[in-house]
Amino acid sequence: MRKISLKAKIVTIVLLVFFGVAPATSYFVIGYFKDRLQESIQNQQVILVSRTASELDFKISSAQRMLVSVALSIPEQVVRDPRAAERFLYERSFLSMYFDSGTFLLNPGGQLIAETAWKPSRVGRDYSFREYVKDTLATGKPVISAPYVPRTLHHPVVMFTAPVFGSGGKLIAILAGSTDLYKDNLLGDLSTARIGSLGYFSLYDHEGVVIMHPVRERIFSPADKQAEGMTARIAQARRGANVQGELGQRDGSRTLSTMKKLGSIDWILAASYPVEEAYAPVQRLVRLSWWIMGCGGVFAALLMWMTMSHLISPLLSLTRQIRQLGASNGDLPMVRIDSNDEIRETAEAINGLLERLRLKEIEKETIQKDAMQTWHLASLGEVAAGVAHEINNPINGIINCAQILAAEPCLSEPERGVASRIIKEGERVAVIVRSLLSFARYEGRERVPAYVPDILNDTLELTRVQLKRDGVQLHVDLPSDLPALLVHPHQIEQVFLNLISNARYALDKKFSAGAGGGKRLDIKGEKIIGDDGVFVRIEFRDNGTGIPRDVIGRVIDPFFTTKPAAEGTGLGLSISHGLISDHGGRLKVESVEGEFTRVMIDLPVMTWEDEYGQKGSDSRG
Repeated sequence: MRKISLKAKIVTIVLLVFFGVAPATSYFVIGYFKDRLQESIQNQQVILVSRTASELDFKISSAQRMLVSVALSIPEQVVRDPRAAERFLYERSFLSMYFDSGTFLLNPGGQLIAETAWKPSRVGRDYSFREYVKDTLATGKPVISAPYVPRTLHHPVVMFTAPVFGSGGKLIAILAGSTDLYKDNLLGDLSTARIGSLGYFSLYDHEGVVIMHPVRERIFSPADKQAEGMTARIAQARRGANVQGELGQRDGSRTLSTMKKLGSIDWILAASYPVEEAYAPVQRLVRLSWWIMGCGGVFAALLMWMTMSHLISPLLSLTRQIRQLGASNGDLPMVRIDSNDEIRETAEAINGLLERLRLKEIEKETIQKDAMQTWHLASLGEVAAGVAHEINNPINGIINCAQILAAEPCLSEPERGVASRIIKEGERVAVIVRSLLSFARYEGRERVPAYVPDILNDTLELTRVQLKRDGVQLHVDLPSDLPALLVHPHQIEQVFLNLISNARYALDKKFSAGAGGGKRLDIKGEKIIGDDGVFVRIEFRDNGTGIPRDVIGRVIDPFFTTKPAAEGTGLGLSISHGLISDHGGRLKVESVEGEFTRVMIDLPVMTWEDEYGQKGSDSRG
């Protein structure tokens, strides 16, 4: 059967209208167009709500994971010292990205140990009556609270918690983060989002209480006060269904509503699009139809054909492109609509969601690529260890043979000198092989006492030849009486290697690669005493290109690098910073672009308590 276009149908109907059936025919045409428009809008709304729910789930899960990761890093001594706990929280300022009303540390009795939200401090205040405290203590798991209004803030907030466990697996504290529902944050952003011009999002808990709404006065009110039958629809959405349809609001208006349950928590996300705005094209069509019925038959049919071509084309194009999106297996193309009405606004909203989805895919690919590179580096370390083993045996054989040869009394002095040279160079190769083997070996043991000069010497065994070949003047100033450290030596060696590699790159970039001409790398150490203890400071200073002032604050961020894409991953300083932090130390970068870069590492001195359970400190005397 031959397909009849919508335009042909409408023109035919217009002709029949002029022969006496105009009112009834107009009613059916407009009804058909309204149904198709409603179906298209509802399909788009389902896609929009699903993607918005996924983004909201991702934000909530990210906030919860971040809080749990920080809770896992809290030492037991920090829990016992309120000042140390407060300092610990302020040093984790990145938590404020999600918890804009502050972070808190509570003991198992519900008393406040430290916080970042209130001055003067409220340390000691009892919050054991809060449900989130009770639930965390009862389950030993992270909890997201129902909204409530704190006595000091007078704004509704949601509290995220994560249990803090001691070395014996006992719960020793609760880490909590507070999100203000009146602010622009992972939840508050929802109140400013718009669907079209007047559409909006809202959020409800499992009991049908409003958590988030563009009208603040409606927060905490029952859902049935907003619209008829809301509680029943919320209950249906909680069972996993996408609930959609028209809703009658208490103010007399009607909206196209779509509801979806979040995956990360038992909350319901709802999108409401006013029927008046959604069906605005239909209303315009009604007025146009009455005008056309007053004109002549042929002229009316021609005008209707042209008008419907203009009105329906963007909608059909939008529907066709949405179908193509569903069938796309690769990059999602942008929806292109040549109109200036609500359909274009809807297309722009879809394009915004597609763009955010594309950026997330790029970010995911970048993380996967960097993870693969890290795996390749680990594999290279295993290969290096195998090669080192293979080289070590013949080198030992060469040295033994040369020693036997040198002991022969019949050799002349020049020949004996050659044998000695073979022994010397063979031992030098053996030292390098042992250093490479030691560095490539997986370090899974506990921390051991070690001295900075020994670790640096092992590092320089791997890099001294490269530095000399590049013409770098190396100046090492390490006092012989530097105290011992309790560290993973190979991890600290990894940090030193990274800093020396960065210095070589900066020097080669400023000066011609492989040439001298002023290349200088200074490494020095000293013991420092501060309010927080005794440290050994190791300083690496080069006179290379330096770091621009506008990016120096980001050099320790993961995946950030000033090197070209093929030369750097942006992981070196980030990993180094993490290793030093795991050792209870600090890593600080200072630089003046074009002049120098100085990296200072402070590592805590090993105390007698670390090794023998007694006070005191160890040094080389």
